[in-house]
Amino acid sequence: MPGREIIDHHPVLGNLRVTVPPRCDVCGALAQQYDATRDRDALLEIQNHPHLEPKLQRVRDWKNRGVRLG
Repeated sequence: MPGREIIDHHPVLGNLRVTVPPRCDVCGALAQQYDATRDRDALLEIQNHPHLEPKLQRVRDWKNRGVRLG
């Protein structure tokens, strides 16, 4: 079952299109926040929320393989 698609239209910033995964409570709450406030930042959070491969776990894996981060 595909998730809900949200398209935010903005004359200067352009369109922002995100799909809310149906089984993610975090993204669902962010979508509700967007519905209430029309805050594009909520859509950016949905777009950047890690689902299959968490970003922080990826960084831990890199460190475990010896990659220098700074």
